[in-house]
Amino acid sequence: MPCLLTIATVVVLASAAQPEASAEPAAPGDTPLEGRSGADEAPALPPAGATPLDNAPGDTSGPWPEDPWPSEPTQDKPKRRRRTPKPPPELPPRTSNMVRADILMGMVWRTRTTEPVITVGVGYGRLQGFSGTFHTSIIIAPDRDFVRVIDVPIGLGAVLRGRLKNQSVFGSVGLSAGILVHRSVTPDDVIHRVDPDFRLPIRFAWTARRVGLSVALVQGYNVRNRRYERRGVPVWERSAYRIGVLLGLHFDIITARSGSRRAKRESP
Repeated sequence: MPCLLTIATVVVLASAAQPEASAEPAAPGDTPLEGRSGADEAPALPPAGATPLDNAPGDTSGPWPEDPWPSEPTQDKPKRRRRTPKPPPELPPRTSNMVRADILMGMVWRTRTTEPVITVGVGYGRLQGFSGTFHTSIIIAPDRDFVRVIDVPIGLGAVLRGRLKNQSVFGSVGLSAGILVHRSVTPDDVIHRVDPDFRLPIRFAWTARRVGLSVALVQGYNVRNRRYERRGVPVWERSAYRIGVLLGLHFDIITARSGSRRAKRESP
């Protein structure tokens, strides 16, 4: 009997102490009991001073105003600038020397007729200033029924060239002296004559990248008039004075700059 009373007393004390043990908070990692009420399952309130997020990272109910985890700022790559071709440097016209070669074609007016002419010339000197020139031309007479005539003026001279304002247009006036070779073929004979010849060319030239267009008004005088007769009747005649209008191309080659040479001499 005493043993039974002892066992019963232990059972009663154990059942009375079990509700107090259940009121203690569960240790971390323990599994919550299944029989809790709805009040126990309510979420805990945030601590004082904390602002709850409207949209949690896992919540997709609404759009995010800003990225809660912004990525690292990226540096913008510098844009490559397009290289524009630089214009060629402008040459100082008063200190630049050049060689100019040209070919001109046009018409020459003499007594009662016009004749085609082709002129080739070469000059050397300042781009703006004095230059020395050499020229030769061929003038072919169109009336070749009884006399076939070819005139070839050849001469040396000087040209004074200047620029019009600040444009690439140059005007020049020159004077040359030389000879005019006259060759004629008649039914009876072949005649050659050489006469003094003078020319006064006035030219306007426009140049772009060493190649340009030239327009020239050329006056010439070869001292002697020409006249051929057949049975006392004149069949061919020309006056000593002629004037022509020519159009063509010229090509410039810059050879040296006197200013740069002086700078090299003065530099130590």
